[in-house]
Amino acid sequence: MELDIWLGDQLVARTRERDRGRKVSIVYEESVVATMGDEIPLLSCSLPTPGPSEPAKARSFLEGLLPEGKALETMAARMRGVRLEAGAPAAPADAVSLLAEYGRECAGAVAIVPSGGSDRPGEGSYRPLDQADLAAILHDLPTHPLGADPDREVRMSLAGAQPKFLLARFDGKWFEPLDGAASTHILKPTARWPHSAENESLIMHLARSVGLTDWSTWVEDIDGTSVLVVERYDRRTDGKRVVRHHQEDLCQALGIRPVDKYQIGRPSERMARLLRRSADSPSEAIRELFRQVAFRTVVGDEDGHGKNYSLLLDRGSVRLSPIYDSLCTLVYPELSGRMAGPIGPQSTLAKVDRKALLVEGVAMGLLHADAEVALQGLAAELKIAIENLDATLTSRWPSGPVIETVLGRVNRLESGQPMGGSASRSPRHTPQQAADMTTQTTLSTGRVAPTGQTPPSRLERRSS
Repeated sequence: MELDIWLGDQLVARTRERDRGRKVSIVYEESVVATMGDEIPLLSCSLPTPGPSEPAKARSFLEGLLPEGKALETMAARMRGVRLEAGAPAAPADAVSLLAEYGRECAGAVAIVPSGGSDRPGEGSYRPLDQADLAAILHDLPTHPLGADPDREVRMSLAGAQPKFLLARFDGKWFEPLDGAASTHILKPTARWPHSAENESLIMHLARSVGLTDWSTWVEDIDGTSVLVVERYDRRTDGKRVVRHHQEDLCQALGIRPVDKYQIGRPSERMARLLRRSADSPSEAIRELFRQVAFRTVVGDEDGHGKNYSLLLDRGSVRLSPIYDSLCTLVYPELSGRMAGPIGPQSTLAKVDRKALLVEGVAMGLLHADAEVALQGLAAELKIAIENLDATLTSRWPSGPVIETVLGRVNRLESGQPMGGSASRSPRHTPQQAADMTTQTTLSTGRVAPTGQTPPSRLERRSS
């Protein structure tokens, strides 16, 4: 089987299989190469025009469009002949088959259909949802990950191991995307980790306050389950018209398979080298990467792996995306506190300190003085943001440990001490083990009240 790969409304590339599906390459359309030229990172920094791509990098890119963990296992089990090995597609042909079935709505501007047919991505349609519909999608996630259901032409794929589903939101109302229609929001129910939705909403509010994103997150109650709502930064809306903007995560950009996302190394290594080589403004991109890395470190987020940093791509333009998927993992004693990648000489959230962050910043390519200024500014901005937290973010759930952990780490960052861990930590797991454990659990049904009103939507404020 071969695939047509579209960016928005343009067919840009096709896959080519060899060795009975054991190898796959991506070849750009001749008309695209004639228009764009050579060495343009159209789909990915690892897949420049004109192609054909290296098979290993094509495989990493395609697998990077798929979910992980239980979601991937469930999707694969519904398809005849698709095999997984160690939690990932056993061969490139398996990833191709999964995307042929589920790839109409992917991350960024990518839409995928089988080659040789009359099927092509279109605008699709939307089904309005009421609360009963939302509850049905939520409780059906174990059998229909992401809310995908090919029998009803709901064909969508998105990376990550955490249970989630994809919807569109127009004029404050929820809609289900059909026939390849674009989603605008990601909804993540609280699963294994108590109050994870509220935790991430609070941390992402802090990220927004310090200028690392300007996209909204909030918490809604759906049939007694607390659900984090995340506004997609790779979407824009104009009325009910949704425009996709292309993006890729840094594993895809570096040709790293999702199963190896924790092997990406220090941020100053492959990630920073890629930005220095490919970003429109390397110095600006490096400063922003350092601020994102420092923020995750200070708020106690150990999960800064290669799929939790991304790039925005626009026909040759390359910029670092806003921060996403960050929460205070330190408040969960089952987690190890070991960071996905070392910061300077330190590998744990408890031992990392100002000096380690400065070492990392200089290794990225920043001047020592510039890294100092960035840390001072981040600490000051976080203190102001914490002092001004709205009660809608902190009430009706035990927010105190998260706030105290972050504020304590900010204070120790300023004093130069190791930032420390939480008050009590016992059985520990690595980030990968924790991700695996998360996907093995059923959704929480403990009732949590909504945490305030929906914030204004940037998607609905901005047109294309």
